This record gives sequence, C-alpha cells and structure tokens, in this order.
Amino acid sequence: MNLQDLGILVGLFIGSVLLLGFLGMAVKIPRMVYLIVIVGEIGLIMGLRYLTRTQAPGFLMGWLSYTFIQPRRLAVGPLPTPTDGKKTKNGRV
Repeated sequence: MNLQDLGILVGLFIGSVLLLGFLGMAVKIPRMVYLIVIVGEIGLIMGLRYLTRTQAPGFLMGWLSYTFIQPRRLAVGPLPTPTDGKKTKNGRV
C-alpha cells in the first residue's frame, strides 16, 4: 500500500472522529455512529488494499488528483500573444 494513500485514509479517520467529537459537544451522538466510522474505515483500507493489487501504485492519489485538481481541458499549441502592442483584457501589454 502506498504511504500517501494510507496517510489519506488515516487523515480521513482522524478528521471524522474529531468532527464527531465536536458535534458531540452540541448534540448527543449515539455510540453506533463511532462504530460505523470505524467499520467504514476498515472497509476503506480493505478496498484500498484490493485496488493496490489490481491498479497502479498510488491509485488513490491519482484518482483524487484527476477528479478534483486536474483541469478538464488541456491547452494544446502555442500560447496566444498580443500583437501590435495592444493590451489584453487584463490590462497587460
């Protein structure tokens, strides 16, 4: 298992327990919710171990990057340059 993927899962677990702790200060949260979080985390770890065997290393980081960070369209070709000293829309020459 890739260390970055494991770090994401551990961070998700710590974040969810902290969020439930803060919510528990305001609202009564049943203990079953904590059990669901722990079982869900174990399920995510087992799923990630399976995906690590069948997919490329770093699968989770690659999927998250593709889904949330990378642009949908790629610019191909030379960048447009202003001609004849005209200013562009943002005021640059």
